[in-house]
Amino acid sequence: MQSFQLHLPLILVLLATEVGLLTTAYGLYYIDKFGRTKQVTTFTALAAAITVWVFFALLQLTATTYRLSYWAYKLLHFGSFTTAPAVLLYALSMGNARRWVNRKTVSVIGVGLLPVFVLLFTDPVPVLFEDPRLVSFGAFSVISHGESPIYVAYLSAFYIVATAGLSYIVYRTWTDSSLSRRQTAVLVPAIFAPMLLSVVQTFDILPFETPGTILTPASFSIGMAGVGYAAFRYETFDTKALARSRAIETMREGYLLVDTGGEIIDVNARARSLLDAETALVGTKISELFAEPDGQALEAGDDAPPFEVAVDGPDGDTRTLEVSTSKFTTSSEQTLGTLFVVREITARKRAQEQVKRQRDNIAVLDQMVRHDIRNHLQSVLGGADLLATKAEMTDDEARYLEMITENADHAVDLTKSARELATVMLEPESEFEPVNVRAVLTDEIEKVSDSFDSVSIAAEGSIPNVSVTGDEMLGSVFRNLLKNAVQHNDTEQPEVVVSATERDDRVRVSIADNGPGIPDVHKEQLFSKGETGLDSEGTGIGLYLVRTLVERYGGSVSVEDNEPRGSIFTVSLPRAESS
Repeated sequence: MQSFQLHLPLILVLLATEVGLLTTAYGLYYIDKFGRTKQVTTFTALAAAITVWVFFALLQLTATTYRLSYWAYKLLHFGSFTTAPAVLLYALSMGNARRWVNRKTVSVIGVGLLPVFVLLFTDPVPVLFEDPRLVSFGAFSVISHGESPIYVAYLSAFYIVATAGLSYIVYRTWTDSSLSRRQTAVLVPAIFAPMLLSVVQTFDILPFETPGTILTPASFSIGMAGVGYAAFRYETFDTKALARSRAIETMREGYLLVDTGGEIIDVNARARSLLDAETALVGTKISELFAEPDGQALEAGDDAPPFEVAVDGPDGDTRTLEVSTSKFTTSSEQTLGTLFVVREITARKRAQEQVKRQRDNIAVLDQMVRHDIRNHLQSVLGGADLLATKAEMTDDEARYLEMITENADHAVDLTKSARELATVMLEPESEFEPVNVRAVLTDEIEKVSDSFDSVSIAAEGSIPNVSVTGDEMLGSVFRNLLKNAVQHNDTEQPEVVVSATERDDRVRVSIADNGPGIPDVHKEQLFSKGETGLDSEGTGIGLYLVRTLVERYGGSVSVEDNEPRGSIFTVSLPRAESS
């Protein structure tokens, strides 16, 4: 005699079992390949629970003896009673309540289910089922029994828990646009419909007789197909929420999600590492980590400025962390909590401190250049002037005196350029203002002309009366270029021609000389720091200062050959809006 016999109407239940096995297998495969997350784990557990339910229901309906049918009927409850908590856990994993999905919660569920599983196999007197018997219903032989109060209580708890889980899935999908509404529209009815049918059958609400458990597994044949369809068609294992969860867990920044009461409800591994936390941090008040600014951060949210905290590392070194906050809200602007993002800025902090020390050193050097060195040079020039008044002086003495004067003058120029460069380096970039090109350029031409004898500096054409973007340092740009054109000139009669034009939103100032010119191989490095050096007639840093200033103003400087000889330096500056 055959122990099991498959009836044609149960083909759908068999297909549902196969779908459940495939879905569960794929969930386990995905966990093994990509890592375990709460959403994937709970979905896989849900699929496994429903599969157990449907599989043993199939065996119960195909069994031909009371013993085998009753044995399968008992075992199907392992799936039916675990489906409800699996639904709830899966629902919690989709939102910020995922902190409840942990071993402690699973242990509590296991303790709650243990008595019913024990009662399922109490012999010789069953406690859950009243008068179990094998009855015929068409081609099927099914177990029929009365329900004890304990059985009814467990079933009621099952339906309440499952309904709560499904309701939370709907709520999370409605309030979180990252979750697939189509998936929920398939998944929720696929689970809820068989449960509803089981309720009305268990409590004899149906208007017609349906002995045993025929309709429940039959309905789950459709429901399980819906679950599998939702999993594969709408990529349950690859939803945006899952991707975000994996990104948060692997991000280099620390992540702490705090509810409106200031309690940490989610945290990634990087946050625990940065904060050197020995505990999981979940359930801890954020004020225990960031005592001072956390209240302000919770209230201000996105408006709260980042703050810094110092943390002692495991090696005894102090690390600096920057913490920024943003509110976590729904699409309806309801605040659910505050997100704290923690970044380690120890290297940046040390670099800032080093820059500050360097700026302090530059300030000291600038003070020395402005006063001490220039005072000594002025004394040298004063002494040279007194020696020049001597009535009698040999040719060698006159030559040496001229050399002293020239070098002292060049050194004074060097201190001026160094002072101006220090000013640029020490003062942060600020809002520039319109500066009149004609006024500044004319003033610098007069000053440089007065400083050198037998030098011709002339303006070609009319200098436009326009303003460019700049500041009080703009004059240094033209002064250095004019002096460069004179000091590097090897002719007996140096000639410098200045011209300016305006086109569109730019003003171009060109300074041309009749000197020896500049080889092409040197043009690219001409504006580099210290290119000239102290052994030449130039200051060494003048052209570097020119490029630094011009680029600060948003302009550019270039050099090209002059005809028939010499060089042309061209400065292009943005025209001021107010001009």
